[in-house]
Amino acid sequence: MPELPEVETLRRGLEKESVGRRILSVVIANPKVLKGQSEVEFRDRAVGKCIVGVSRRGKYLFLPLAVDSFSSPSFTLCLHLNMRGALRLKTDEEPLGRYGVLRLGLDEGKSLHFDDIWGWGECRIAVAGESLPELGEEPLGPSWDRREFARRLSTRRVAIKTVLLDQKIVAGVGNIYADEALFRAQLAPTRAAAALTESECERLAESIWQTLTEAVAQGGTRGDYVDLYGQVGSYIPQVYDREGAACPRCTAPLKKIKLGGRGTTFCPVCQN
Repeated sequence: MPELPEVETLRRGLEKESVGRRILSVVIANPKVLKGQSEVEFRDRAVGKCIVGVSRRGKYLFLPLAVDSFSSPSFTLCLHLNMRGALRLKTDEEPLGRYGVLRLGLDEGKSLHFDDIWGWGECRIAVAGESLPELGEEPLGPSWDRREFARRLSTRRVAIKTVLLDQKIVAGVGNIYADEALFRAQLAPTRAAAALTESECERLAESIWQTLTEAVAQGGTRGDYVDLYGQVGSYIPQVYDREGAACPRCTAPLKKIKLGGRGTTFCPVCQN
């Protein structure tokens, strides 16, 4: 599943390739991706508009749309890849593939293809200023308050891994990077968040920052995810989905369990 590093990689690609381009056409192959917005409204808000920026909040991408590059945005294109979505930059000659759900034809012979094997992603256009999903703080943002992060953990009595997946606590962390950050912090994913000491919360916050920073620098994790140009990331997880492999720290076999319905891999020896 694309998480913060993968979405941030896409944001950087979109900033380079789409800002200043105009949307000339829209092809909708699966209206489910519009999340209830009508196809007519989506087209009316998209066609003829200029993409004037790209931002990210957690796993969401936001592209403000305006009449031209010098006008204030009137709409915002909201994108969420969910579990298996992918966003690709292609040429006008390339049609939507087997799993294509939406295509935005841009000027200068380019187009953005939204592919989604399961069709769970989101692509809708909101009015500028419309309230966006409630999300926690950005762990890579300059305003991330680690004391507030610790305070929020102190009120949660469920497993820390489950809390990290709550986007209202910390935005952008998913299954992969929760496992990786907990391993780096040497914390068992089964421990109650409220039971963590102040120093353990600080260690976890630092581990989240370090893990995400490294993954962003490497274009995300290897796997099904590809960036805007179809390239895979080079970040290799140390524990995620490596059940039975030797722990990189102590060589004990890694263990996999289910927490909150999600597969969770950790070292039962050096994570406590």
